[in-house]
Amino acid sequence: MIASPDDTEYQPRTMKPLKSDIVNVDQDRDEAKNGWNLTALERMLSDCDNQPNYWRDQADLAAGYIDGKQYTPMQEQEMRAEGMSDLRPTNLIGRIVRGILGQEAKSRTDVKIEADDDDESDVCDVLSLSMKEARREAKVDMGVSGAYAGQVGVGLGWCKVDRDPDPLNYPHRVRVIDRRKVWWDWAALDPLLRDARWLVHKEWADLDELEATMPQHRKVLQNAANGWMNFKFDNTDYELTQVNAFSDYKNFAKYRQRTEWFDTGRRRIKMYEVWYRVPAHAIVLQLGPTRRVLFNEQNQTHINAVMSGKVQITKTISSQVRCALYAGPHRLQDVGTARRVFPYVPFFAYRDDQDQTPYGLVEGMIGPQDEYNARRIRINWMLRARQIMMDNDALDQKANTLAQIADAIMRPDLTVVLNPNRKNQNAFTVGNSLEMQKEQIDMMQDAKQLIQDVPGVYGSQLGQAQSGVTSGIANSLLIEQGAVAMGDLNDNYRDSRGMVHEILLDQLIEDHSAAQLQCRIGSGSSRRVVVLNDFDEQGNMVNSVADASLRVGLGEVPSTPSYRMMQQQQVATVIQALAQASPQAAAIMTPSFVEMTDLPDRQERADDIRRALNIPTASDKQNMAQMQQAAEAEKQKQAQAAQAMQTLTMEGLAAKIENTKSATELNNAKAVEIGHAMALAQGEPDPYKDPEAERKRLIDEAMAEAAGSPPVAQQRSEPAMAPATAAA
Repeated sequence: MIASPDDTEYQPRTMKPLKSDIVNVDQDRDEAKNGWNLTALERMLSDCDNQPNYWRDQADLAAGYIDGKQYTPMQEQEMRAEGMSDLRPTNLIGRIVRGILGQEAKSRTDVKIEADDDDESDVCDVLSLSMKEARREAKVDMGVSGAYAGQVGVGLGWCKVDRDPDPLNYPHRVRVIDRRKVWWDWAALDPLLRDARWLVHKEWADLDELEATMPQHRKVLQNAANGWMNFKFDNTDYELTQVNAFSDYKNFAKYRQRTEWFDTGRRRIKMYEVWYRVPAHAIVLQLGPTRRVLFNEQNQTHINAVMSGKVQITKTISSQVRCALYAGPHRLQDVGTARRVFPYVPFFAYRDDQDQTPYGLVEGMIGPQDEYNARRIRINWMLRARQIMMDNDALDQKANTLAQIADAIMRPDLTVVLNPNRKNQNAFTVGNSLEMQKEQIDMMQDAKQLIQDVPGVYGSQLGQAQSGVTSGIANSLLIEQGAVAMGDLNDNYRDSRGMVHEILLDQLIEDHSAAQLQCRIGSGSSRRVVVLNDFDEQGNMVNSVADASLRVGLGEVPSTPSYRMMQQQQVATVIQALAQASPQAAAIMTPSFVEMTDLPDRQERADDIRRALNIPTASDKQNMAQMQQAAEAEKQKQAQAAQAMQTLTMEGLAAKIENTKSATELNNAKAVEIGHAMALAQGEPDPYKDPEAERKRLIDEAMAEAAGSPPVAQQRSEPAMAPATAAA
């Protein structure tokens, strides 16, 4: 079921969409009164009817060939007529596609989170641990592999990263979305659709689930699911609203089939989840030459930066990603989000140059597969076919006819009664002409080879030994050449896979936004506690998750068991070579070899080996760092004590300092009284009594200045112009 967006999306106050100049004429069926212009939104979505959708039929055809549905209806009819209905197609395409998908699972690399600054290493470690858990619990690899299967086969796969609405499940989920349910902005040119204006996901949902999720829209949902059959006119205000909704339903039904968006049998409604992008005013903070973030009033770091004046705050034109939820023609919800991209990630293989329609590897394999199937059918027919050659007086017409013999010609107990008075002795013969069988087999083998040559897949990648290739290096070169042939497809896959983890990282950052959040990282003796979103003694935020400059990277080495075994063998070979030349170097490498194994206590055993060899462990290094910090703190205390002793010896100067301090406090008290009086005279809140009001006033002045209007304090400080002076 499509999740309700208003409970999971943060609506920033510092980003407001621009108002559309289009007159909104469809407000009666709009339950989201605070949403964006409904008429303008549906005009934007009108591109759905103008897209080249023939590719969807081709995608269904390609998917059928992968599943083995390769005979046309005419071929099946002819085979039944010839008695070959038991002949099934030899699915060569499915074998190659599954081999490519297996290579993706075998060469899958780990995901790592990297930080641009060493001060953010703790934040990076916490989020890396959370990402590892999310990948395992949300089944990220399964979702990405499913999308990759659609990319390779039909040319397009979809993967959605969102939150699970059920609180008892894991909060994050990554799902494969059927390509038949997704429509997108065809004018977008970016392979990841980061420049798309809109995207629509259509999905059926049961009425009882929708009513439980959105009880405020129960009446509209019930009427829409029932086709408004039980609707009765009334004079109440609510029923008048329903009358308008019923009118809109009839207008909508003129252009759409009734069964397209509601099912009265099972009481289901087709929900439309619409993600779209609109121009918006945004208040941004410029944290660096290339780093700008949206100002968040709930982030204490942003507030401190604005109050200190060290960070520039500006108002600019950006774009806001919004989410609308439709039930048939009725818009139920429309909210703004702080996202920068849609939660749907496309996996494109190739796109046609003329109309940008997607296609995959199977597109070029259908022709050779049809040729292979046709030749195989022909050869089977030739093996079964029998040719009857006879004179017109060969048969005894009283015992059998030519039609009877033709029907029974394939039977092993064929009985033919000949005419004893025939002119020729050999007037009746049954033959089987196999003269063209060799040519048919040659063409069939050629088509079989083309199925591999068209996508650029070599036999070595499928576990087949190439003829004339006996060297392991030559086989490796063929496998590498096959990977090069699909280089652009795999590049798109890596970009899309990285984007899936980037969206998941954004959700993890939202989960770790609480103040002074304590997280445990590490294991064993190196286990420690990291406090996120904390403040130091100077009031600066430490380990801020929201402002950390993090990025998602993909590892260069696959994380599969075969690759780990190969690495262990390489390390073992290095240790054996070092043991003869330098036993000390081999001893240093031994703990690393133990850590690469699958032993449950490998970390403890590696630390034991390090201690036996007098090599410091990670916990020892951490203890040494703590001891150094304690020593530095002790030195600072000693310096402060020495300075305090020097201050105590200067008793003569202390009396003068005390007199000066008393005079300063008296002046400060007078200044406070003057500030009280000025604040009360101008009608402003007293900053000395209400520091929260003073902080809010400073932020409002900064946002007003960013928006281009004069600050509030400046407006109040300017004296009002007298009427006579203004007239002059």
